[in-house]
Amino acid sequence: MKHTFLLTSAFLICFLALSLKLSAAKLPTGFIEERIAENLDPTTMAFAPDGRIFIAEKNGRIRIVENGILLEDPFLEIEVDNFNERGLGGLAFHPNYDQNNWVYITYTVPGENHNRISRFTANGNYALPESEVILLELPPLSGTIHNGGALAFGADGKLYAAIGDGSNAPSAQNLNSLLGKFIRINDDGTIPEDNPFYNVLLGDNRAIFAYGFRNPFTFAIQPETGRIFANEVGSEFYEEVNHIQAGKNYGWDQFEGYYSGNNAPEDYQDPLYAYSHNIGCATIGATFYNPALATFPPEYHGKYFFGDYCEGYIKVLDPETGVIQETFARDINRPIALLVAPNGDMYYLDRPGIGDGSMLDNTSSSGSSLWRISYDGSGAPFIADQPHDVLVTIGETASFSILANGADPLSFQWLKNGDTIPGATQSSYIIPNCQLADDGSTFSCIVSNTVSTATSQVALLTVTSNRRPLVEITSPATDELYQAGNTIFFSGQAEDPEDGNLDPAQLTWRIDFHHNDHTHPALDRLSGTYQGEFLIPQIGETDDNVWYRIYLTATDEFGLSQTTYKDILPRKSNIEVKTEPTGLLVNIDGKAVEGPYTFKSVVGVQHTLRAPTTQEKDGRLYVFSGWTDGYENFIRNIIAPETDQSLTANYDEIITGNGQGLLGAYFNDPEFLFSNKPVLYRLDSTINFDWVFGTPEEGVVDNDFFTIRWTGYVEPYFTENYTFYTVTDDGVRLWVDDELIIDQWVPQGATEVRGNISLEAGKRHRIVMEYFEAAGHAVAKLGWWSQRTPRQIIPSRQLYPDDLYFAQAGDYAYIYPNPFGQRLNIALSNYKPANYEIEVLDAKGRLLAKRNINHGIQQTNLELDTSAWAPGMYFVRIMQGNNGEVYKVIKR
Repeated sequence: MKHTFLLTSAFLICFLALSLKLSAAKLPTGFIEERIAENLDPTTMAFAPDGRIFIAEKNGRIRIVENGILLEDPFLEIEVDNFNERGLGGLAFHPNYDQNNWVYITYTVPGENHNRISRFTANGNYALPESEVILLELPPLSGTIHNGGALAFGADGKLYAAIGDGSNAPSAQNLNSLLGKFIRINDDGTIPEDNPFYNVLLGDNRAIFAYGFRNPFTFAIQPETGRIFANEVGSEFYEEVNHIQAGKNYGWDQFEGYYSGNNAPEDYQDPLYAYSHNIGCATIGATFYNPALATFPPEYHGKYFFGDYCEGYIKVLDPETGVIQETFARDINRPIALLVAPNGDMYYLDRPGIGDGSMLDNTSSSGSSLWRISYDGSGAPFIADQPHDVLVTIGETASFSILANGADPLSFQWLKNGDTIPGATQSSYIIPNCQLADDGSTFSCIVSNTVSTATSQVALLTVTSNRRPLVEITSPATDELYQAGNTIFFSGQAEDPEDGNLDPAQLTWRIDFHHNDHTHPALDRLSGTYQGEFLIPQIGETDDNVWYRIYLTATDEFGLSQTTYKDILPRKSNIEVKTEPTGLLVNIDGKAVEGPYTFKSVVGVQHTLRAPTTQEKDGRLYVFSGWTDGYENFIRNIIAPETDQSLTANYDEIITGNGQGLLGAYFNDPEFLFSNKPVLYRLDSTINFDWVFGTPEEGVVDNDFFTIRWTGYVEPYFTENYTFYTVTDDGVRLWVDDELIIDQWVPQGATEVRGNISLEAGKRHRIVMEYFEAAGHAVAKLGWWSQRTPRQIIPSRQLYPDDLYFAQAGDYAYIYPNPFGQRLNIALSNYKPANYEIEVLDAKGRLLAKRNINHGIQQTNLELDTSAWAPGMYFVRIMQGNNGEVYKVIKR
């Protein structure tokens, strides 16, 4: 990502245009898009084998989208260095994730100035606590940009990582540094001996696979060919798409784009495609369209899709020729990642913002979205899944089928040996009672609509008089139950009617793990044996609606096969989780529930329980104090026992504040300098505003180009380090105890920024937040968290408005809060020194309070106890002799 920032009028105009963009992406005819999730801070995403989408967020969280819903609790949340382009940047699943539950990430280590590749173990929708295995520590960084960090497993089972130059350009050509490189390691962090420089370099540098990169932020590996295409974010002139090959040099920092000199560097490789900054500024997002089921039209099959972060488009590249086939999508508000689903849909992440990636504009975000692009069938028909050859024995049924897309209605016509089959007008064609006369027949299908036609490939029917083998699974026993941690032993045999007992080489085993209505491979295909074994894992799937199905397939010499299976069901127990006091929340395997809560589990499965360190209920605040069985950590792993179990999380109530909010001074302020008189004062109970395109106060505060200064005090619950965060569109500054901890005084989309400071419980700490709104959306939020304080908008009860209000010239009195509650404050500021009579009357003119004030040069403050007053309208009259002013206030 680029690293530049200029706050100019042209820049502001660009920002305003982006802020106002609301339309969907422009896609080719027949394609539609749908927003799946929003309010993200994304860098990349990956599909789990079961179809869940994992989204890596720059702030150190990994979120899960399951069944089209963004889960509230993160899969993983770790501390990262989130400054500028640093943070969580890479995410990949092990090829055997279904068996080992390994997830790989790249992130910037806080306080250590380098990036790290680590492995975590998943357990359902949670990463196991303390499961991190550090695989590789990358070199120290020279700056806060050019991290790269993308991860993916290749067809060879090795983990590939793209590493940026870390703002140290010469390191890209230095083979004694991992910066500016593509690296290749084993799944445990060791280095493959067949790496191109393994016998030339020493230590971790033997992991280098290719070199000469500036910031290869994204890459993709084509499933069928194993080709690696990487997007290189350029410097001054060119963006590149590179075909990554072992030992090659890709030119940075000597040049960018296509090489035009006479003497190319040793092992140099030109980009497959490069484009100038006249048509884009940062190549981003990478995916091949090679899904298990291709639902896009044929012209997209096998093609490479990539985007440009600044220009907001996605292009299609022919990987064979390096030629751009078309611009697939336009008007995306900063695409950052692309992904193709097994069902043929495409997903992309946007990252709305301004500028081109500097630390002052779009390296923090909370307004990003996940979108799904699908083909809705408009246009010419095409065949997504071709018919397959069929082998049957005499008397069996043969079935041919296709999957086709296109504009409705679609019509089908099957052909036998090139001739039309009367009445065969469905997507499937079934031939009952096949005979030898049918042997050698070919079948195809023509799909038609009002646009055109498409003809399928030809499939062959083979009919034989041979009979299928007879297959038997002899163990485990039919009524055998399993529990996690057990080893299951299986055995079987097969007999062929023509050839007798089949050899082990003709037998193939496989085991599927069934979960609800879908399956995961539990054991890869195993051939050449009559028996085997596998270990039931204790981590992974935490649901109880599961079982294993063991398959045995026997194939005779002619190719006829027969498959049988046996199901193994689990042994289960109940686990009850309670809270004291009752009704508080506890998190079980990523699901937040209210205690008491009972769930069923497979015996031996490991579950993760999280009792929130602090939580609220009915206006009261509770802090976790431990489990009734003596376990003190709020996070714990339990193994489901053979008998029912009950656990209780204990909480203590803590004393909260009695604040009312912060005092807000609102300015119409096109220069953002707070130099003129406020147009509005009011008490804001919390700073949690999204005015969209509106104004904080209609007719008083302008829709655009206004500023706000909130002042007062904040009272923490605990003595510990607090992280304050703001989400603003546009600029923000935050002081706590007169220390500037957030300084983001720039135009920006809704962006989260953080600052840290240590606070003392029971003490009121001075807080000032300044905000400006330039144009477009207007958002201002203020929150916090600590080790024991949940992430939240700072509640009103912990905020206190200024005791004194220092007025600007021309102001005379300030009466607050308005609306008021138990107390009403009256402050005289610029009244001339004199004796004043202050009266408060209700809406019927009845006198409720009267005070005489001797006002001097300094501001004079009066507090009235209003606890006995009824809700409604009141009038405050400030008089000197026969002259005075009247203020209208409301009691809530």
